[in-house]
Amino acid sequence: MSDTAIYDAFAGLVGEFAAAIGLPCSYPGLGLTPPATGAWLELQWFPNQTQNYGIGDDGPSLLQGFGQLSACYRPGGGIVVGTTITDQIIAAFAKGTAFAGVRVYRKPWTSSIIQDPERIMHPVTIPWQGFVSG
Repeated sequence: MSDTAIYDAFAGLVGEFAAAIGLPCSYPGLGLTPPATGAWLELQWFPNQTQNYGIGDDGPSLLQGFGQLSACYRPGGGIVVGTTITDQIIAAFAKGTAFAGVRVYRKPWTSSIIQDPERIMHPVTIPWQGFVSG
């Protein structure tokens, strides 16, 4: 299991989710022109510090991090547009969701709403972790 494999698998799940609910999605390093109306998703990726759980060089290590999938939309329609999407994100990436040898280890959660003149964002944090030997 590598950081690249973990991200690639997670981004694949995000793509399937976005297609299922009919929303475009931006990914780190890839541009997306947000729609003039309606909603879209934005993915951010945060691998984290590896924890060593073995004394020997071949002992297990805990890989961990989180993806943040934000429901985004234009201002003026109230927040229910975003909260409806965040409910779907939380359900789709529930505790126990597995990908590339890691799994979501606690229920995803919504952070504070971020507002600017062009968009409103509802970030959902999806934490993952998994053990690897060596």
